[in-house]
Amino acid sequence: MANGVENQIITEPETEECIELPEELQAPEHDGKIRKLSEYMSFVEKLPATFSLSRGQTGDFPLLPSALRKDNKGNRKYAPLSITHFLKQFKINSHYYMDSPWDIQNDYEWMIHAQHFGIPTRLLDFTQSHIIALMFAVETAFTETTDDDTEPRDAVVWFLDPKKLNPLHSHRTDLIVLSERDIRLDELSGPVIVQGRKLNSRINAQNGVFLYFQDTAVPLEEQVNSEDILRKVIISGKHKKDILASLYAMGIGFTQIYPELSSIAKDILMIDSISQYNKYRQEGGGE
Repeated sequence: MANGVENQIITEPETEECIELPEELQAPEHDGKIRKLSEYMSFVEKLPATFSLSRGQTGDFPLLPSALRKDNKGNRKYAPLSITHFLKQFKINSHYYMDSPWDIQNDYEWMIHAQHFGIPTRLLDFTQSHIIALMFAVETAFTETTDDDTEPRDAVVWFLDPKKLNPLHSHRTDLIVLSERDIRLDELSGPVIVQGRKLNSRINAQNGVFLYFQDTAVPLEEQVNSEDILRKVIISGKHKKDILASLYAMGIGFTQIYPELSSIAKDILMIDSISQYNKYRQEGGGE
């Protein structure tokens, strides 16, 4: 069995070159944060092609799956036995509500189903679409609440090179398919990117893959300290509404990432909110 993940910290090579920021992000008056959709696209175009995966977050939270997250005191929210119990109970009680539960081949695929419906697991969502990742980062721009004297929280998008991450812990460069026989992910020395079958409509719409964690609550960014593997861009909180409006103008809304009936209602209301916001800006409101 491989050694514990604590011994697998990867340090950044001294000779490594950081990605060059787009010219508009290098201007003296600019804080280096993404303020427009065009700036984000410019950043993505400069990324090496091997950074094929990304994850958008509404805040700069640690890269940890729901089963390994901590409370405000730094303690794990769920004990390992609780996580095992949650999955077991989901398997026992969900059959009646599923069309073909017998088609699920192992506990890893059960995790995908359970996470989809809110059960904490050791899977962290990533996507193969950088534009979908941006949508996840700014999706709450019109619904999040802040105090009058508090600026909206910055969002982030993480970019990951799976062909450099996986060999660190598994001696494989490809994405590990969860339906493979005899895979033993908990025996690996650290997190790896895995791919499941398209078991639900969300995974299909979001081009979803997963980062599988062993039972160690160490965020990925602390385990992999190398911009050869993992990079982050900050989305300006003050400009999230503008970016979300631009995404909707490009035909990307909730229905595209959550293909279900409730998303139609969300899109109807969001389009109205964006219309009112654009009208307010045109009349001289805001910045």
